[in-house]
Amino acid sequence: MPESIIAGIPVHFPFEPYEVQRAFMEKVIMCLRDGTNGVLESPTGTGKTLSLLCSSLAWIRTRQSEHQINMQKLQMEQQQRQATGGSATGAISDLALTMGKANNWGVPKVIYASRTHSQLTQAMRELKRTAYASMRSVVLGSRDQLCIHPDVMKEQGNSNKVNMCKLKVHAKTCSFQLRVESKKDHPDFRGPSIMDIEDLVKVGQRLKMCPYYASKELVSSADITFMPYNYLLDPKARKANKIELSNTIVILDEAHNIEKICEESASVQIRSSDVAMAIEDVTHIMKIFTSADSQDSGGPEEPKDFTLDDLTLLKEMLLELEKAIDGVVVENQVEGTTYPAAHIYELLGKANFTYGNCATIVALLDKLVQYLMVASQHSMLRKGGSFMVLSDLLNVVFANKEDIMAKVHRSFKVHVQIEDTKQTKPAGNSNSKQTGWLGKGNNATSTVSKTAKIINFWCFNPGFGMEQLLNTQVRSVILTSGTLAPLKPLIAELAIPVAQHLENPHIVDQSQVYVKIIGTGPDREQLISNYKNRDNPKYISSLGQTILNVSRIVPDGLLVFFPSYPMLNQCVDAWQASGLWADLSSRKPIFLEPRGKDQFTSTMEEFYQAIRDSKGACFMAVCRGKVSEGLDFADRNGRAVIITGLPFPPLKDPKVILKRRYLETNRTKENQLLSGQEWYNLDATRAVNQAIGRVIRHRHDYGAILLCDARFQDASQVQQLSKWIRGHLGARPQSSPFGPIVRELRQFFKHAEQTMVQPDERVVEPPLQIVCKEEQPTLTPSYNSNTQIKREPGSGVNKFQLASELAAKAEMANSIKSWTPADYVNAAGCTNQSQTAPNAMDFMSRLNSNVTSIDFNNTDLVKIHKRERSSPTANESLTSGKKRFKLISSTDMVKTEPGTSNSCSYGNTSSSGSDSRCCSAKPAEYPLKEAPESRADFLREVRSVVDSDKFRSFGKALLAYKTGGDNCFEVLMVLLLDVLGAPKLRYLLHGMRRYLKNEHKEEFDIRLASLQAS
Repeated sequence: MPESIIAGIPVHFPFEPYEVQRAFMEKVIMCLRDGTNGVLESPTGTGKTLSLLCSSLAWIRTRQSEHQINMQKLQMEQQQRQATGGSATGAISDLALTMGKANNWGVPKVIYASRTHSQLTQAMRELKRTAYASMRSVVLGSRDQLCIHPDVMKEQGNSNKVNMCKLKVHAKTCSFQLRVESKKDHPDFRGPSIMDIEDLVKVGQRLKMCPYYASKELVSSADITFMPYNYLLDPKARKANKIELSNTIVILDEAHNIEKICEESASVQIRSSDVAMAIEDVTHIMKIFTSADSQDSGGPEEPKDFTLDDLTLLKEMLLELEKAIDGVVVENQVEGTTYPAAHIYELLGKANFTYGNCATIVALLDKLVQYLMVASQHSMLRKGGSFMVLSDLLNVVFANKEDIMAKVHRSFKVHVQIEDTKQTKPAGNSNSKQTGWLGKGNNATSTVSKTAKIINFWCFNPGFGMEQLLNTQVRSVILTSGTLAPLKPLIAELAIPVAQHLENPHIVDQSQVYVKIIGTGPDREQLISNYKNRDNPKYISSLGQTILNVSRIVPDGLLVFFPSYPMLNQCVDAWQASGLWADLSSRKPIFLEPRGKDQFTSTMEEFYQAIRDSKGACFMAVCRGKVSEGLDFADRNGRAVIITGLPFPPLKDPKVILKRRYLETNRTKENQLLSGQEWYNLDATRAVNQAIGRVIRHRHDYGAILLCDARFQDASQVQQLSKWIRGHLGARPQSSPFGPIVRELRQFFKHAEQTMVQPDERVVEPPLQIVCKEEQPTLTPSYNSNTQIKREPGSGVNKFQLASELAAKAEMANSIKSWTPADYVNAAGCTNQSQTAPNAMDFMSRLNSNVTSIDFNNTDLVKIHKRERSSPTANESLTSGKKRFKLISSTDMVKTEPGTSNSCSYGNTSSSGSDSRCCSAKPAEYPLKEAPESRADFLREVRSVVDSDKFRSFGKALLAYKTGGDNCFEVLMVLLLDVLGAPKLRYLLHGMRRYLKNEHKEEFDIRLASLQAS
């Protein structure tokens, strides 16, 4: 790779770096060299992540080389002194060598933090293609992502999984965790220098070793550690993950939301219902302790390392806390009442929660949670969620030391709201009556009938959390993102000393970006999405006409961002009523951003597929939503972005009001804090900057940015846009008439298509790497250019598409090239059991349990023996001599056709440890094949072997099946038998089974067996 000398450090970059990349790397190296902090902005598409990794690791490698030379000199001096009899000095040298090695010879390590694990995975993928791929790295993930224990994976919610894991580790009943010590030095684990979440899970499954605990063993030897923000900024998470920050370089990528993250990590909330449920839970445990049948209630494995006196004291404190909360006066029943920060300490003090006993009570609460985790396995008990809420409250409130209370009083506020009465109902038992699930005679929940309240302890000073980070003696903190501007307010709010700052221009030419402010629509109606005008039917219609006209010009992907979900829904409803929605969808298929994260992956995959298979698509999303944060809409996926308004925070929201009030109160000339109104405006503009960044993603990309709100003409709004956007708008930006914009936009795309290199087909991965879903994988059809994909408001997003993507991910993670049930065990590991009685997750959970065979086709079809996913001998027995076996129905093994032999060979089937498999003899011209493993490859093969009309019918039937019931399954089966029933296509019919819903697989097997027998 080319080597460049940047700030005196040799940096190996995958290609000759551009000027903006050199400037960025120079600032990074200067921060590391001088031990200072930096705030660096570089627009999306300028290679920011690659520049960060190469520059920081180049500096680390240079320091390592220097210290290796020093170590060699030290060893030579030691040898010389020993030769002259200087044993004492030799002993000192031995001590110096030992201390130096323990401290990594003083060479700092890098912690690379980002918001999500998908962003961390992208960063690790970038690292793999650099010259620094050999440097040691590790990623820290949650138990939800890394745990492979079947009992833990079945738990609902991350907190339950955490506590179940802790319980099993404490009781030494987790065989995976017990193997960490013996397997942590295995070559498969220590060999690869870069392992992301999927790699860790894959190795853990193969070695039957816990990936979660094993990953922590790599931290001490890693040059760079990847982790999400909360692991770094939350003191509890830092302690739990044993993260040492002294002499560490901390890189906070995608730091445009860092202020909010710092504030939220120091904030906490508790409800009256949480306290009431905690009282119920303590009372129930006390009854178990005092009852004669206590031994039968929870099983012998329950850890009871607390006494009845502990429970009695805790219950008294909780009752006093409940009484104190009931006594809080809420003058404004709608918006709530605000109190000084000291009020939370007074409230807890009335219940005797103090700095002195906080640690003891938190330890007791953790023990109670573990107790209930076991007891809930045997009876209808809650799992201690109320105790965890109380523990979080105490940890956050009392994390602020008494010596900084003056700063706490300035930075925090207590806001008390009325709790919705629906939320005060006990969640533990739906059949409970009267006073809760403890039954008659229990007075613990009598106070729930009173006015329930929510106690919020809010932090409004992001510098408070950042100061705690700086106090850990880190060497450097580097904040970077594509949308940090303006930098001065950010630096002032974080109260961080910054020696290096940078606002990079974009890497693309002026001709590659078209930026305009559209102040009026085609009908000359003003486009302004303020509070007064957003309900104006003329404005909504004009906005729709603007989007429609733009969609006729923009090729491929069009992104439309709205200020909020209510505004998006209001526009869509109006456009559907007027017929404009139909006109727009006839030009481009329309997708709406789903609010649920479990629907997100499938919607994005549909959009990407529509771009690949049709003339384009339109995605309507919301600023600050998932689509606007970090997703890749490069090249054809996003040729234009329309911003329909400024996404100001809710003006009457109590937290927004208090934030503005905090800034006005604490603002001085010295600290350069923003005024409340300036912060309010900037919060909206930063969200716009982030949405704009979805389009131009690399050096050769091009696209249009259309700001459809007249307020973008205001100088105050323009100055808060990213520097490279301001350059395109000019010194005095004005909105242009709609007619000339249409002509210019058409000319821009015509010129770009003629002069720019058109991209090759890009394979886009799903944006969410690990999403938990209950259902089995099902198929999403590929669409041809004549198919319209429409997402109507309120319609359910197909769940089976999401599960299909997850199963494909599991297959790739396990690197298994032939279809076996073991391929799907990884998908079972991240199943979110949202339903009652999940039927043991069907055959996938049985793969995780201690069984020897799985009859997943009932009694009519073949029974196979379970094989170990990670066992080399099992793999060898299945793949010895590169042979493959295909599972077939039992009728295939006995049914013969006239004039044919009753068996056919798949090569030599005599390999040890496996039975010979025979199938019914088929005509020689139709050899038995295997359906492709990948969903995309499967669809391509179907499309290649059937005509376009049949494939179109195939796609429509699948779309109907995903939201329909049994009738739709009957329609699908008739079509499948018609399209794929021919002997030469029967292998594809076999392959369809994995994409069906669980309740239909048995009927499918019967139909298939009947077809084979006919």
